[in-house]
Amino acid sequence: MKKRIQIDSTLLTAVIFSTFIFFIFKNLYPRHLWIDNLLDIFGIVILLKAILLRMSARGHKKAHSAKSKSLVTSGPYATIRNPMYLGSAMMGVGFIFLVWPWWSAPLFLILFYIRFRPQVEKEEAFLEKHFESEFSKYKSQVPRVWPHLDDIPKIRTRQVFNLEECFSTKEQLGLLTWPVLAILLETVQEYFIYGGTDIKDTLLIFTCSVLAFIAGFAYYYQKN
Repeated sequence: MKKRIQIDSTLLTAVIFSTFIFFIFKNLYPRHLWIDNLLDIFGIVILLKAILLRMSARGHKKAHSAKSKSLVTSGPYATIRNPMYLGSAMMGVGFIFLVWPWWSAPLFLILFYIRFRPQVEKEEAFLEKHFESEFSKYKSQVPRVWPHLDDIPKIRTRQVFNLEECFSTKEQLGLLTWPVLAILLETVQEYFIYGGTDIKDTLLIFTCSVLAFIAGFAYYYQKN
């Protein structure tokens, strides 16, 4: 565990350093600010959904795993086997749309896959050894990280996101810390790339995006 934390800390440092390196090369970014603002909106929505998915996955596991004595196959785990990893990948993509060149998203996903695939396989090998046929059956029915395309329309928001469980772990702190970090990095990005920044405009874009996300989430939550 300590080794993994050390590796991830190194990767995080490299990502932050690379972010400021990217700022030097203005031609890598959209020339028009309105395009950057549009990408910001997409990034914020993806980031919020990612945070909420991680909150749901951790909260549901806490409520139903019985200290790892039972296999969790309900809630977000009924759709994919590793919602935490999907949430982390989505967070990365959200930040890319906010502060990195948008075209670097596929590269990030490839690196994410290379970094975390061994860890996922190791964890699933443990589960298969511990739960045997129960996990084998679950594994054969539920995809690892991304839901089957024909199952996506069938996904019910209430099934994936139990709000009480979402706010039952420290993962909820991400609702504050990650958006604040995103605002700071976006402000720095606009200063370097577009020669200046208006914090009021940035906050307005973020606020409208958050409100739109909340409205959309509430609609589908009530509908489903």
